[in-house]
Amino acid sequence: MIERQHVWLGPDATSFAEPCEACLSLRESLATRHVIVHGTLRPDADVGFMTCRRGHRIVIRRVGAPARAVALVR
Repeated sequence: MIERQHVWLGPDATSFAEPCEACLSLRESLATRHVIVHGTLRPDADVGFMTCRRGHRIVIRRVGAPARAVALVR
């Protein structure tokens, strides 16, 4: 059994659609579309939490820092 699931988002990503690993491992559904978890994470947040349709807990984490414009001073 999967103890903790993670979805890793890039620095500028705000939404995702990923399969629930726990549902897939239990083979509760042959239809893949039923195990897909859709969600969002605010641009200023580094971590979030959600559950799939069947109640499996998922941690959403942001990796890296967002790309920012940098002014060069001479």
